Amino acid sequence: MQKKLMAVAVASAVAAPGVVLAQTSTVQIGGGITAFYYQHTPHNPSTSKRGDIMESSEPEFFIRGEEQLGGGLSAWFQCTSSMDGIISGASAIASSGICARNSGIGFKGGFGNIFWGNWDVGHKLMMNRIRGWNGGTNAFTGGSGTLLLGGAASGTVNPSTVGTFSATSATGNVATTTTSDSPASFFRRQANTWHYHSPSFSGFQVQGDISADNESTALAEANPLRPRMWSLGVHYDNGPLYLGGAYEKHKDYNASNQSIGATGYTGGSDHSWILGAGYTFAGVFKLTGMYVQNKYEVNAATDLKVKGFAFFMDWAIAGPHSLKGQYIQVNDVKGSSSRSIGAYRGPTASSCLDAAAGSTGTCLGDTGAKQFGLWYAYAFSKRTELFAGFNRVDNDNLAVFSLGKATPTAGATQTNIGMGIRHRF
Repeated sequence: MQKKLMAVAVASAVAAPGVVLAQTSTVQIGGGITAFYYQHTPHNPSTSKRGDIMESSEPEFFIRGEEQLGGGLSAWFQCTSSMDGIISGASAIASSGICARNSGIGFKGGFGNIFWGNWDVGHKLMMNRIRGWNGGTNAFTGGSGTLLLGGAASGTVNPSTVGTFSATSATGNVATTTTSDSPASFFRRQANTWHYHSPSFSGFQVQGDISADNESTALAEANPLRPRMWSLGVHYDNGPLYLGGAYEKHKDYNASNQSIGATGYTGGSDHSWILGAGYTFAGVFKLTGMYVQNKYEVNAATDLKVKGFAFFMDWAIAGPHSLKGQYIQVNDVKGSSSRSIGAYRGPTASSCLDAAAGSTGTCLGDTGAKQFGLWYAYAFSKRTELFAGFNRVDNDNLAVFSLGKATPTAGATQTNIGMGIRHRF
């Protein structure tokens, strides 16, 4: 991201007998905005109309400061806030807060960077290097985070009420438990978290995170739940070659069998693994790919498994002209779960419709999806780019993945065609 240095060095002297200690601090102000205008076609007129949509994608404004403490040690802070109101108006401003995007405070030096705050975790940062120009979950250039990692969780904490599900008791009562903390998501900007980013050793770097246990104060001492997150990303980025891997674990995020008349499963952990690679050919054609595997421990006896992969292309054709592309595929959901988690439909979930029989049945296959997009981009400068193209998701017969604008029905296809602009300052 291009940044403009707005406030510069401020020198101060601390006097002691015979000693003068000079300290230097800098402050930067910068940010960026990506805006879209596109035609959304859900291909399902019974639930949603076709229409044109204008929106922004994570426009942000940051203030970043650093003070040199001597001996190669620095203290720093960053506050990144939303600028969604530029496109969406007052309602978008009300729903986002100051410093709600990557923000933190810490120390850095020869040992690396250690800090705490609200920041993208190592697992997500590894995926970001693979997807490159493409978005993670937005409707027009994203999708890999939606299909492969359970959607986005930005500025969230450890869930203390977990799961989104419905369960029927012996008396016919229905209980629904929900949470706003996106327990299914492995694409997280996690609040209240410690972070460590190592230096780069000839292209090798480690980025790790662990969440604090703030949510325990809302639970009784006898409650066995203790939600926490661990995340790790490992990178090798040297010349035209990139190799990476990531792992993330959520403890007590998805104990989703806490239903009426049932004993809650309190030992559940969810896991996600990513392997990625990329290569830039002749300095102009970059091809990257990743393989993702998630496992949700729904209860002590059943689980839900999600596997998929994605490929991304960034081709600098000539001068300001470039071509971007993506192909994403999530395979049929596996495991023994009778519940669905987000858009992942459990293989034995009774909510599925047996298309052949025309009645309620099970999701024994046809629960995957494919997504592909292609965009032409014209760079006016290093900071400003205009682009146009399309993004499309094709659901299998029983799958319910969405581009995020219309409620999907099983087997539906959704397509977005339009244009966008990116500007960084």
